[in-house]
Amino acid sequence: MSSSLRRKPDTLQIHELAVECRLGVDEWEQRTPQTVWLDLELAIDAARAAARDDVRDAVDYAALVRRVRALAMSRPFKLMETLAEAVAAGALEESGSPRVRVRVRKRALEG
Repeated sequence: MSSSLRRKPDTLQIHELAVECRLGVDEWEQRTPQTVWLDLELAIDAARAAARDDVRDAVDYAALVRRVRALAMSRPFKLMETLAEAVAAGALEESGSPRVRVRVRKRALEG
């Protein structure tokens, strides 16, 4: 196939997914779950699912969200970067996507 006929990957985006996790350096942050918000962007090939209009050919969004939430609560994380890497690895495995971008947001600490 010539490069001019190749399709760019489609993008699946999940915005502002509220996830409970234990995140932070301080002891109280490690003990107390808090809400963080995740944005996920996955490179996917939606052509087959779109052509057949069949959910079996699509990414299982519910399974992806369950996996991300389970990973977030699986252990305490000191760094947002560590949480982002764990979520990215799980999202890649769950979706079969070759590429994922993760954004983590949490409330600013007072002090």
